[in-house]
Amino acid sequence: TPPRMEKFDPGDFSLVVFDECHHAPAKSWQRVADHYRQNPRLRVVGVTATPDRADRKTMRSAGFEHVAYEYTIAEAIADGWIVAPRQSIVEVEDLDFSGIRTTAGDLNGRELASVMEEEHALHGVAGPTVEIAGERRVLIFTASVRQAQLMVDILNRHRDGSAAMVSGKTPRTTRREIVQDFASGRLQFLCNVGCFTEGFDDPGVELIVMARPTKSRSLYCQMIGRGTRVLPGTVEGLGTPESRLSSIASSAKPYVEILDFSGNAGRHRLVTCMDILGEDMPTEVRDRAARMAATTDAPADVTELLKTAADDVEEDERQ
Repeated sequence: TPPRMEKFDPGDFSLVVFDECHHAPAKSWQRVADHYRQNPRLRVVGVTATPDRADRKTMRSAGFEHVAYEYTIAEAIADGWIVAPRQSIVEVEDLDFSGIRTTAGDLNGRELASVMEEEHALHGVAGPTVEIAGERRVLIFTASVRQAQLMVDILNRHRDGSAAMVSGKTPRTTRREIVQDFASGRLQFLCNVGCFTEGFDDPGVELIVMARPTKSRSLYCQMIGRGTRVLPGTVEGLGTPESRLSSIASSAKPYVEILDFSGNAGRHRLVTCMDILGEDMPTEVRDRAARMAATTDAPADVTELLKTAADDVEEDERQ
């Protein structure tokens, strides 16, 4: 038990709440839980938007034995609390993930970074990002610090002074200034290396760029979630889903666009928006919807694509 935990008597607490409890299987979290569970009357609650883990460790292994309440992203979209994602997929010929190993359920970080840092891949990602972004503010997820730095250099060549990056090594004061510049619109593109997957709240983000492909549904869900916030004043005080949906549709941010990049995935199955909103659908349906998204010029309505793909698969099976 960490020394600072010793000053807390487990008997003084009747309830412990774990936020982002998908981290709870980690040993460091379990040491905290074990300390408080010395109280036999203790109740423990965990909350998270992404209860699934790439390493397939279950919440039960962390002591959460029952799901008390579940509310999915699809339900939140249908109820008009967040904006829906629309999917764009750009094929980059020089992206080749086929030789990357799988580590803890996701693409090996070092090998993925090596692929994404290649010159042709960098320009294959940065060029479409600038073209698709227009004047919108863009949050970019990268696989490494070097990739983020190179992306910022290229983006600033396209639009001088438009991009900056944040990593775990960025000084706190500098990070705060960069985030403020991004929120105010002085920066259009903000690259980050795993810093904004959780807890980052900027409703003005309209385009999420996945320059860090992943096999992890939970990680992908966290990343796109940074763009699903509605603009302030859009749904406040509206009492029905219909009124909120109507207000979102007529707002300056009716949806968030998610930009993915495809290449030679080899044996890997990379996550797309189809896996988030179509989590209960067969893999064949989700994959077909993703292929359809890759052939459309405009950002695709994910819900409509999934429905069309499901109908097509059903018709194929009937025939």
